[in-house]
Amino acid sequence: MAKLNRKLRSLLLAGLLASGAATAALADTVKIGVFGPMTGDAAAMGQSEKEAVDLAVKEKNAAGGLLGKQIEIIYADDAGKPEEAVNSAKRLISKDEVLMMIGSISSPASLAASQVARQMEVPQIVVAGTAQKITTAGNKWVFRSPVPDTKLVADLVDFIHEKFPNYKKFAFLYVNDDFGRGGFEAFKKAGAKYGYEIVAEERYARGDLDFTAQLNRIKASGADAMIEWSRYTEGALVAKQFAQIGLTLPRFASDGVATPKFIELGGNAVDGVMFTTHFSPATVADIPAAKSFIDKYKAAYGRTPDAYAAEAYDAITIAMLGIEKAGKADRAAVRDALAKVEFGSTRGAFKFDEKGDPLLVTHVVKIDAGKETNARNIPVQN
Repeated sequence: MAKLNRKLRSLLLAGLLASGAATAALADTVKIGVFGPMTGDAAAMGQSEKEAVDLAVKEKNAAGGLLGKQIEIIYADDAGKPEEAVNSAKRLISKDEVLMMIGSISSPASLAASQVARQMEVPQIVVAGTAQKITTAGNKWVFRSPVPDTKLVADLVDFIHEKFPNYKKFAFLYVNDDFGRGGFEAFKKAGAKYGYEIVAEERYARGDLDFTAQLNRIKASGADAMIEWSRYTEGALVAKQFAQIGLTLPRFASDGVATPKFIELGGNAVDGVMFTTHFSPATVADIPAAKSFIDKYKAAYGRTPDAYAAEAYDAITIAMLGIEKAGKADRAAVRDALAKVEFGSTRGAFKFDEKGDPLLVTHVVKIDAGKETNARNIPVQN
């Protein structure tokens, strides 16, 4: 009986997959599902994602769309939560019958949704989730617009070693989820080659408001500098409390603060923070596609795009190129085509490695007087 039930479930899943693939091929439009935090404490990131996707799709539809059809974007709000990301992915696939998905922003949400993509055999391009395990679990249906945290952190460690050669002792503060833990573990591993020592490891739960206990322990740790792996909402609060208790350590941060909202919320308290990122208008002057994107985004929305907008713009561009390359609205064919996409992205020459991660150069930004500047231009600090 158990074997029969398993067989029936397998047949049912196969039927659903075949039905979904057929419906996607017969649809009047090319449907792409896009999910991310449209509400909640990461809503600014979701807004950037949506604006960038809308910008690219509007231009593509004006030029004729894809496969002789207009592109239809169906949005879903996961509020940055893994359980909502799962619900969003299931709804986009089963109810809306999308050809493929783009999302999410956070690592936990992206990872959770990737299991649905794998089970239902639907291509997914992660917009901003950097946790390494998203693309190391053997899931051939998931690709990623950002480089993984291991690459981001390794490049940041090299930057610190180059520009601040006397720093050897570090305090590390991080959000206790896949994103934060991934950053911490990657820093430990990458820093080992330079003899870096973690003298304080402090963590917090997402949504916490008071970080003074952790910061006071960091203050007493004897660290040369502080590394922080937070998203922009908590990161701005940390910065203000950092200043309030009189901490003056040099600060290095994650791509989670790579949004103007971090500067807006943190004010003067975030001046001097250096963070690793995938894109910044301050660091992409020599990339033609970046200049074009910035100009288009400013014309459409009246402001400069952040890293999340750039990652989303590249993600939807990859999706459209993959569908064109496949030549048909078939999920398996699109998946195979995505793996071979190469183009000039907003962040430079883009192609995927064998895991579905991009081969790109990362950036380091320093906030100076409320503005992003290229931190790689600062002199060595002896």
